[in-house]
Parts: sequence; C-alpha cells; structure tokens
Amino acid sequence: MMQPLSSPDRQNAGLDLAAALAAFEPITLDALEGSDANLLDRTETKFLMTADRFVQILPDLGDAYRVLEIEGARQGRYETEYYDTDGFLTYLQHHNGRATRYKLRFRHYLSSDTTFLEVKEKRNTGRTVKKRLETDGLPELSDPGPGTFLAESFPYDAGAFHPVLLTAYDRITLVARDHAERLTFDLNLTFDNGTESRSYPKVVIGEIKHDRALRRSPAMTALGRAGVRKTGFSKYCIGVSLLYTGLKHNRFKRNLLFLEKLSSEGRGVC
Repeated sequence: MMQPLSSPDRQNAGLDLAAALAAFEPITLDALEGSDANLLDRTETKFLMTADRFVQILPDLGDAYRVLEIEGARQGRYETEYYDTDGFLTYLQHHNGRATRYKLRFRHYLSSDTTFLEVKEKRNTGRTVKKRLETDGLPELSDPGPGTFLAESFPYDAGAFHPVLLTAYDRITLVARDHAERLTFDLNLTFDNGTESRSYPKVVIGEIKHDRALRRSPAMTALGRAGVRKTGFSKYCIGVSLLYTGLKHNRFKRNLLFLEKLSSEGRGVC
C-alpha cells in the first residue's frame, strides 16, 4: 500500500484543482443527458497521467469545454461493482484480445444518489456501446427488472456472475461546447476485492468519448502538447490483475508498470 499524502500536500493539491475547475463554465446533468455528448454509443481514447500534470493541463481546456456540475459540486464520487464468473470470463475475453467483449457492473453515482446496472460492449468495429437500467440499490441479477434487461442485453447466463471487484474514484467530466465529445478524468482511484485494496492518489485516468474517431480535438491537442500519450487501459482488468495474482496478466503488464511509475511521481489531488 502506498503512503498517503501529507496533509499540507493534499491541501495544496486540492486548492490547485479547485482553482483550475473554477475557471470553467458549468453544464447541468440534464443538459448533458439531453445533448449529443451523452454518447452511450461511442469511440473511446484513454490516457494516464500524474495528478499534478492533469492540474497543469486543465487551464488549456477552459475555452473549449464546460464542466459538469451537480448541486454545486464539480467532482462526483463513483463506485462501480464489477461482476464476473468463477473463471473470470469477461476478464479473459479482454486479456486474450477478443474483438467483441463485455463488462457487467453496477455503478453508483454518489452525487445524484442513483445506481445503474450496466452492460458495456466493446465491438469488433472499435466502438463501445453501453446499455443501462436504473435500479434501486443493488438488486439480484435474477430479479424481474434486471433479469429482463440482461436477457436482452447480455449474451451470457447472468446466474453465473457474482461480484469480484469494487472500484471507487472521483470523476471530473468536461463537455465540448461545439461538438459531440465528452472528457472524463478519474482521480483518487481505489481497487478492492473484499480482502485486499490498492489506492492510486497520484494517478489520473483520462478518457475522451466521441461519436467517431477524431484525429484532433482541443483535448487531444492539449494532452499531446503536455507529453501525455494515449494508452489502452481498463480499470476492471487492471484491478483484477493487481488483486487476483493467480490469473494471467501478460497483456496488461506494460500498463501495470506504467501505473506504478506514475504513482511514484508528482503529488495527488483530493
């Protein structure tokens, strides 16, 4: 387990982030969900960076993006519980490079106190399609609502799936002003499997969600100028690789090493 930030460092990092976010014009959740940037069917590009590099990049994005604000907060806490089989079917789909693969999860949005059962499908076209059902807490997958939803959206027997990983993080969401693009930045990431946990307060996972492959966008330009390069990264697969050491993880070894490298650099944000 990594050493936590000292109190002065955490306070300074938090102040830096708050000041950077204060410069953005806000957008409401209703406005986002009603816009082209909602993007449940999309192309994704992911980035890893240190937390202090992220804070340095933010001022370059203020003219092109608005920040999601919910009840005055510009960071939202997310908790996502991933389900898999005893043999880790969906993890191995990804590890083995299967072109079409799935993730099954419950996601709880603490800012709005809502929970969704989600099926995330990565298609062989490179697009990601997310289907979701709002639920009351964490029902059984076999309950009537989830059962019907999964029968229509998930190609496997949901009865064979059970919780294997919890991820928790703070998310900042930026929405492009003039095209269908949304940015998410996940901070203070923790992985937990019920017996062990790993935390990464000094790493930020960025993701650009867009309706088609973009050669350029203001975010890509700013990230490239800062020396941040795109990289494939699955929070689920990395969390499983870290906490279930008996599973093969050769495909993710480069990202695991990069994650540890970044976690030893910079300072965290809170």
